[in-house]
Amino acid sequence: MVRQQLPPQIKKVELEKKVRGKPMVRYQLTVDVGADPVTGKRKQFRKRYATEAEARDKLSAILNDVSRGVHVHAQETTVAQVLDDWLASKHALKPSTANGYRVTFGPVFEQLGTVPVQKLTRRDLDTLIAQLRAGALPTAKGNARNPWTARTVNYLLTILAAALDDQVKQGTLVRNVAKLVDKLPSEQNEMNTWEPEEVERFLEHTRDDQYAHAWFLALCGLRRGEISGLRWRDIDLDAQTLTVATSRVSFGQTISEGGPKSRRSARTLPMPDDLVGSLKAARKRQAADRLLLGGAWADTGYVVVDREGNPPTPNTLTYWWGRSVKLAGVRPIRLHDARHTCGTLMHLRHVPIAVIAAWLGHASAAFTMSIYVHSQDPALLAAASSSPVVTIRDKNGKEAPGS
Repeated sequence: MVRQQLPPQIKKVELEKKVRGKPMVRYQLTVDVGADPVTGKRKQFRKRYATEAEARDKLSAILNDVSRGVHVHAQETTVAQVLDDWLASKHALKPSTANGYRVTFGPVFEQLGTVPVQKLTRRDLDTLIAQLRAGALPTAKGNARNPWTARTVNYLLTILAAALDDQVKQGTLVRNVAKLVDKLPSEQNEMNTWEPEEVERFLEHTRDDQYAHAWFLALCGLRRGEISGLRWRDIDLDAQTLTVATSRVSFGQTISEGGPKSRRSARTLPMPDDLVGSLKAARKRQAADRLLLGGAWADTGYVVVDREGNPPTPNTLTYWWGRSVKLAGVRPIRLHDARHTCGTLMHLRHVPIAVIAAWLGHASAAFTMSIYVHSQDPALLAAASSSPVVTIRDKNGKEAPGS
């Protein structure tokens, strides 16, 4: 059998080390792989193999990848560098969203940040997820980190996959390992919502509070950020309309103000008479405070302000909500659950789900139905008292034979 001549990219090398008196042989592969997509410089792949067959197989694979434009150049870029660059490239993100991404990426930065991204494996991510689920990882400051929910883990995998996809598109990764990790089954947590009697009791008890109108707005379905960012110029008391045009949110020690959460979140709503009355009462309270303080009053234009005219931070609103709920003696729910209460009560009053979605500022009625609308015990009792769907009686009302 005639021995095939070695291709020009493969060179037989005899090493100084000997085996059974003969020099050890290696097959050195040196092949041009084109320009580096990052630096633009020409690159070569060079490696020695124990056998000629291994060198030929690798040469064939590389030439095939280069011809298809899918060859990945070896780099030492770390996971942390990739995530930093990806976050820096997201110019359209709101500051609060960008900060949320960075916080979610926290465990990845801490545990895998120094790993070269080309060496990141599915096992690395599976191990990290197991630790997060068990609550076994401390924060960067050394504090105990609570176990992560399935929803938070899945969110991490989603944005990590987006960041790694960017590297695949740039030609620095062969595959996106985050997409190889199985998402966790969703854990549907039932939200707490108030029944109509609890809503009335709470609003009656807080009627004269400084933030009474804020609670009314929350129970009319506005988000915390929408309440915090609402200005008097957005309200037409004569026409009884309210326009959601601004959202004011907090992250860390920073307060950020910008447009609503999404395009559908920017909306104009007709106001019920009771809400109009609550807002008029708030204007009277603020006028009295302005008169009392004179030049010390801060004329900020916000609808929800403290005694000095300054808007409370969103976190402050959450604190006062909890305090007001406790003083009113009603069943405790979160401030955001007031929004769920609004959607649920509208649904129980037979408002079409598409209208509820538009009212709450959702793009999808299906999302509204699955997340924001919940059954309540009185409604379930009413359903049980109605005509039964399943019965042991025949169509004439007689008990079926053998029952």
